[in-house]
Amino acid sequence: HAHSEAQHFAKRQLKETEQRMVLLQESSENSKWADVEFLKTANEQLVECRRVLKYTYVFAYYMTDESKALEKERFEHHQEMLERFTEHLSEKSELPLAEMDRTDVVNQTRVVDRFMKNMLKYVEDGMEDMGA
Repeated sequence: HAHSEAQHFAKRQLKETEQRMVLLQESSENSKWADVEFLKTANEQLVECRRVLKYTYVFAYYMTDESKALEKERFEHHQEMLERFTEHLSEKSELPLAEMDRTDVVNQTRVVDRFMKNMLKYVEDGMEDMGA
């Protein structure tokens, strides 16, 4: 339920992001729309991650086979890491515009995206060994 609420919050925040993008663009000379799109990309990534996280809890709940306890433990570890990466991106993208570091937000967005995709591939591939 918490991830569902967080997903709804992220969607609302996505609507507010465009206003923040306009303010950020206006705050520096010669800034183009492309220079502030990183904020929208970060918020879209947050919406996607929260959707994925919401379903990972259901998936983990049904991992009841005792012979697969190690796989479940590994899955839950990666789930926790995705949650931490997502929260870290959320914190960075919600900073006041004057305190926000574009490079940090862009890099964290890439990290979260790559980790989420690797986690989904891990599940799709039958949860064969996934490097940390």
